[in-house]
Amino acid sequence: MKKALMITQLATLMGQAYAGPSMSGKMFGPAPTLFDDADPTAGIMAELSKIETGILAKTEKRMEEIKSGIKVKDYDSELANLEKEHTEVKKQLTDLEAKLGRLDVTTGLRQGEVKTAGQQLIESKGFDGAKQGERFLISAEVKALTSAAGSVGVLVQPQRLGMYEAPTEPHLRDLFAQGTTTSSSLVFPVRKTWTNNADMVAELGLKPESDLVFEDKTFPVRKIAHFVKLSDEILDDAAAIQSYVDAQLIEGLREKEDGQLLKGNGTGQNLTGVYTAAAAYNRGAIDPEDTLIDTFRRAMTQLRLARHTATGLVLSPADREEIDLQKGTDGHYIWVNIGTAAEPRLWGLPIRDTTALADGEWLMGNFRRGAQIFDRMDARVEMTNTDQDDFVRNRVTLRAEERLALVIYDATAFVKNAPA
Repeated sequence: MKKALMITQLATLMGQAYAGPSMSGKMFGPAPTLFDDADPTAGIMAELSKIETGILAKTEKRMEEIKSGIKVKDYDSELANLEKEHTEVKKQLTDLEAKLGRLDVTTGLRQGEVKTAGQQLIESKGFDGAKQGERFLISAEVKALTSAAGSVGVLVQPQRLGMYEAPTEPHLRDLFAQGTTTSSSLVFPVRKTWTNNADMVAELGLKPESDLVFEDKTFPVRKIAHFVKLSDEILDDAAAIQSYVDAQLIEGLREKEDGQLLKGNGTGQNLTGVYTAAAAYNRGAIDPEDTLIDTFRRAMTQLRLARHTATGLVLSPADREEIDLQKGTDGHYIWVNIGTAAEPRLWGLPIRDTTALADGEWLMGNFRRGAQIFDRMDARVEMTNTDQDDFVRNRVTLRAEERLALVIYDATAFVKNAPA
């Protein structure tokens, strides 16, 4: 049994294939160089082969001793040590592979590699059966947009090769801090007033007391969802389904999400958006000749006077166009280089333009500290032919939905312009 176990363990390890160039380095003292410009597989197999050979030899010899009725404790001890060494080598190789970014032991994907909801759907176990006309219900879930590994956040997009590429349109979610929740609502203490009485104090003198007042507020989890019905002939075109899910259903959720994160009014099934809660811009009368670019710089000052630092700017597409097209006296563009595709910034702030804001409306704030998104359920796509009369009409239903809450810790961390 031990022999079979050793072979199984070795097969498992070899399944975690090492391939391609890597870094230079050595492992296990005088063992061969495992990581150079050549394929390291041979070196790894040689190192493990030594251990496996020792284990099998000791095992076979010990079995002969047992048949002969001989009890030799040294063999049992040596065999146990070899088994332990084999386990340690396997773990060290796996850990090293993870550090080199080739194996993500938490997700089974190479580090940075992600699968979109559409890709998960067409690769699911039930998809092949669906193409054969069987009744089915299959689902896929895509992680929230962030810049972390294993995410499809627009700020850190992994390179994807092939005919299809996931949508790269930036959304407001990227600006916020993000978390998860298992509750249907969240209660957080929100700063109500802050009086800073800090002052210079003499030795043994009485210290002044500052006043910081909080009040508990409840932020409910809300659902965003939609569905479409399509002919089941689309099941024969996996690439089309993947594209439709990612470019239409998931992006449809994100567009609605943008509007809720900004202008949700907090009633019914709506979130309370940061634009709804933000303080009004109050520095517009400083200079009547100010351009929109000047106005945004003054808005940064308004936030600093409220002890906040701006981390993002959201405006309408037309207002962004006005900024991009401003030119110097010699005709050159001031804020953009039309030959590059770098992330748009103004005064160092990342910009997001959205049709959720009308012309003249904009929002600036400390998105990272002033508010946070909590996902109860990441964006999920389900496909079935059992809804209503789908089966007899040869149709499939695709549904996308997500559940999230937006917690606004401090409304003074945001400033908006809301023209009449």
